[in-house]
Amino acid sequence: MTSKLLRTGLFAAALAVAPTALAAQDAAAPAPVASGQTELQQLQARIGGIQQRALQDAEVQAAAAAITAAMEAAEPEYKALAARAVSIRADVEAARAASDNAKLNALAAEATALQTNFNAVRARANTNADVQAKTTAYRTVLLTKMVEIEPETQKLVARIGELSRPQQ
Repeated sequence: MTSKLLRTGLFAAALAVAPTALAAQDAAAPAPVASGQTELQQLQARIGGIQQRALQDAEVQAAAAAITAAMEAAEPEYKALAARAVSIRADVEAARAASDNAKLNALAAEATALQTNFNAVRARANTNADVQAKTTAYRTVLLTKMVEIEPETQKLVARIGELSRPQQ
């Protein structure tokens, strides 16, 4: 589960960075503004599906596990926070089943604090050279697998970047 959280976060970060790099490789003409939002949503859904398929690959999973291990080595608190992020879901379900609103409120507050702490720990871990190297390797493996699944992936990501930029 930790790897799944990590993979989701890392791909979101990769998508935030990738459009800039990939846009230089593909100078496709922008679509009309009126259809931009619909096109963006369709492209994001398509890329999401490709990503989900790529995440099933053993090499991609191994690269994600390598990042997790590097983060745990760089920041010992990472593992405990990640474990609590997973276990809090079960606590929420139990509180919902018991209709325990006080417990749900307490868990919501804990989840907010946990997210803040997790983001800080992750940010510190991301400054570690080994974590950075493993993250770069993961992104490469993931993108390679995505392109293997769908050869148009880089063009799709570039187009998402174009549509996501504010219109001037």
